[in-house]
Amino acid sequence: MTYRISSVTEVADRPALDALLLEYYGVILKKLAVAGGPPRYTPQDLIASFWPNLHRVLPPTGRLILVHDESDRLVGCGTLHQARTGAGELKRLYVRPEATGHRLGRAIVDARINAAREMGWTTLLVNALRNNRDMLRIYESIGFRFIDRYPECSDPIEVDPYFIYMQYDLD
Repeated sequence: MTYRISSVTEVADRPALDALLLEYYGVILKKLAVAGGPPRYTPQDLIASFWPNLHRVLPPTGRLILVHDESDRLVGCGTLHQARTGAGELKRLYVRPEATGHRLGRAIVDARINAAREMGWTTLLVNALRNNRDMLRIYESIGFRFIDRYPECSDPIEVDPYFIYMQYDLD
């Protein structure tokens, strides 16, 4: 199986991205519930907040990375948006189960790191659920270091106890 990873400037197939994000948010909310987090949101709530802010993850101040399989099915994504001058926040890293095992998660992270460098940023920030070991392994293997919650974190403060915060210096 071959995969195509691209940084897009617009969403050509909104229903496909909706379906992928609904799946992603469902997985994340289940992991949050397992960790003891509050059942305050639904996947539909979270996707409803994504679309009005789409401009944040598109050029010039962000990147939307999409992964398609050889039949052009959307199987993965990751976003990057500007958190502050010189720094970006990585969000929404997801690869569908049928596409795992091909190092696509790492490839999406690498694509966002390269995009951040191209934009001249020096710092990347990310948060991940404490029990999301697959995601944490990727960031740890690259050299992200653990930090306290960063002020620009886009997630609500009430979920803070369930997350780990990390930083990567690009210089």
